[in-house]
Amino acid sequence: MMGTFGFVGYEDLADERVVGDNIRIVDEAVRATVAEHNRQVNAALTELVQTTTDYKLRYKLGSGGTLQPLDEWGNPLPVKDAGYYDVAFPIQGGGTAWGDNRVSRALMTVGEADRLTLGMLRRDADWMRRHILAALFDNTTWSYVDEEYGTLTVQPLANGDAVTYPRNNGTMATDTHYYAQAGAIADATNPFPTWKTELNEHPENSGATLVAYIPSNVRLAVQNLANFVDVDEPDVDPGIMATRLTNRIDRGIGDEVLGKVDGIWVVEWSFLPDDYGIVVARGSSTPVLGMRQYPAPELQGLFTENHSPDGNLLARRFIRYGGFGVWNRVGAIAWRVSNGAYAIPTGYTTPLAV
Repeated sequence: MMGTFGFVGYEDLADERVVGDNIRIVDEAVRATVAEHNRQVNAALTELVQTTTDYKLRYKLGSGGTLQPLDEWGNPLPVKDAGYYDVAFPIQGGGTAWGDNRVSRALMTVGEADRLTLGMLRRDADWMRRHILAALFDNTTWSYVDEEYGTLTVQPLANGDAVTYPRNNGTMATDTHYYAQAGAIADATNPFPTWKTELNEHPENSGATLVAYIPSNVRLAVQNLANFVDVDEPDVDPGIMATRLTNRIDRGIGDEVLGKVDGIWVVEWSFLPDDYGIVVARGSSTPVLGMRQYPAPELQGLFTENHSPDGNLLARRFIRYGGFGVWNRVGAIAWRVSNGAYAIPTGYTTPLAV
């Protein structure tokens, strides 16, 4: 059975060597696989990421307050909505390749080409996941030196700095969206209501669907919460008197939709480090992250290129350029449980080395 999109339908060629017309078949299969991979990645990232070719943007905030009292002339004074904060986005390159020489190339089968291509896509998915999570988990600003635009300041989620954010009650206030609690998740130390309040207090998250991505090590604890409601299993009838969900969401970037608790959907994401997770306002007016890409279309997404330095060795390269920075600083929460102090999880300090 073939493992990648472009090779599906060529199972009968799996043991054939990549010679003759099979060279064209493999080339087309790789291109189709990468195109489908890019489509799936873009679809999965919609709730978190908006792509941009801008290196820097100004996020404008609506101001608070109320109406002015009117005199007998009935002319209010003009009010300028002056609130804003600046965000910037890095751009980094990552790549991988599989290669051969005239001997291994002549002996390679279509099935081996499929397997090698699948490995390339998995490496790209790993790169994307790690860079997305680093942009969310790192609670500090950092400087990216852009060769064309100079030093750019990449922002984290709201981290208690001097920026003030509008709230639904009409006020403006500083905020932090990095949460930590000393206790594990349990009924007496249930963080979900706090997370719901924290995200819903901001106008830009109005009407958004709140989704918590949790690591596998807290799955049982979350499911044991008194207010947790399991998602319906299509093959199981829960019974007429059982509490059941009447709606469902897709799993987004996670592995499995588990259910809902205190107004927040719960999705297990096994890639997350133990005791760390994120809560996202899915459908917020602006996605929480921006992903910067080069303006040239041929440099966007994952793309391939072939290189031969001597006519014997041949490398099929898989290349990606992109970089993540927080755009909507109150559009998500990064959290840690079982420790009262938030700290960046190991391996997620920006900028990542690779």
